[in-house]
Amino acid sequence: RASEVSCSPLAASSPLCRQLAAPPRMKQHLLLLVASLPSAHGALLSSRRPLPSSCRAGAARALLGFGEGSSPPQTVDEARQNFFAAYGKPYVAPDAQGFVNELLGSSQMAIVSPSFRYNAVFALGTEALCETFLAQRPEAERVAITDAIITALGMSPQQLKSDAAALRETAKAAGTEEALLGSKPMLEIKAYPKVPPLKYSYAFGAGMLTLMPLVEVKPSDDAIDRWVGALEIDPAKGKMLKRDFAFFESSQDKLAEMRQMMAEMQASAKRKEAAKLKEQAEAAAAEAAAEAAA
Repeated sequence: RASEVSCSPLAASSPLCRQLAAPPRMKQHLLLLVASLPSAHGALLSSRRPLPSSCRAGAARALLGFGEGSSPPQTVDEARQNFFAAYGKPYVAPDAQGFVNELLGSSQMAIVSPSFRYNAVFALGTEALCETFLAQRPEAERVAITDAIITALGMSPQQLKSDAAALRETAKAAGTEEALLGSKPMLEIKAYPKVPPLKYSYAFGAGMLTLMPLVEVKPSDDAIDRWVGALEIDPAKGKMLKRDFAFFESSQDKLAEMRQMMAEMQASAKRKEAAKLKEQAEAAAAEAAAEAAA
């Protein structure tokens, strides 16, 4: 996308994910972030005695979802390096590498934007994408890759997963679309400054799509329009979400087909192995019978 530097999983050849140009310095992003915070955080700016720069930076990191001493990677390459350092291995399985590259790339380019806001929807979407596109990997490996991705982005895996779980519980307690959209975490999104508009990311979109079924709403273009309108999100971001929704659906279909094919291949391999063992057993029995007859 020319207007939004976010990409969808599995699009490994996307020109976006080959863009490694370094974004502006983190200090500039933090200053712009603090300047655009909602009025609820006005005390940070209007205090008679300004807080030390280290405290302001710490507050901004907390709002962005970064832990103490953490900051977002300034380039996609840095995010990749962070990932492998956290993962502890120099490679990941081929069927997971494309997804890892795309989620790291799209998320890194989003979180360094001055208009990025970490929230529980982003957390839920990140978790849901990992659960969906890493489902073919063993559980321990899936958890390790997920944690490494989150860590590579300068965030805490424990905090992100906690935020995602809390939002799931909020949706469960709400029960209805109207109640969920009126809940505290969703109203916080609605209260974000409109200029510049909220930075959209595939993880945020995935979070929205994951929430809908939890309140018995079938994801669709109409549902997306309602939610975008209710949360007063820039309509242009709604169009991006619709495109990502279409891609997500097609990707899930392809993943299901791939898993079915892999299951059939495994079953075929087991049948061949069983037939081979049977032949060997029959040959051994025949040989033993011949020796006994002699």
